[in-house]
Amino acid sequence: MDAAEPFLNVESQTAFASAGRSLQRKCSVAMEAMGMSHGVKNEGSTARDHLANERTFLAWLRTAIALVGFGVGFIKLLPGDFSTVMFGLLMILIGMLILSFATSRYYHVLHLLQRGQFSIDTGGVLVVITGTGILMLVAMCYAVRQALIIKE
Repeated sequence: MDAAEPFLNVESQTAFASAGRSLQRKCSVAMEAMGMSHGVKNEGSTARDHLANERTFLAWLRTAIALVGFGVGFIKLLPGDFSTVMFGLLMILIGMLILSFATSRYYHVLHLLQRGQFSIDTGGVLVVITGTGILMLVAMCYAVRQALIIKE
């Protein structure tokens, strides 16, 4: 095969694109049949609002996964005294709570958007600030404890 020759010729590229569109249509029909997806009329900012809701949920999901991963890593990589395990478990618990909150918030906003409404989330901000504050306080206590152990 000549180095200048393209890997796929135009006919092959067209066949792959056609197969891809066919698979995409089949997946879309299957998801609608299982109740996992449904079409809505895109009037005004409907699509933009729903996509923003999904992006927000995915950001919360990434945060939850990071916290759980950090908690597991903390337990596995640091010496296994009681406070280390408890801090790691706290991180995992907060990650699970954030995922629960994110899921409920996603569906709440989804239902409101379907009715053409939107609610401003003030309680969620308070929950996140409180959870973060507790996590920071526990981390500070752990760091001070470790510093005192090292000093002795």
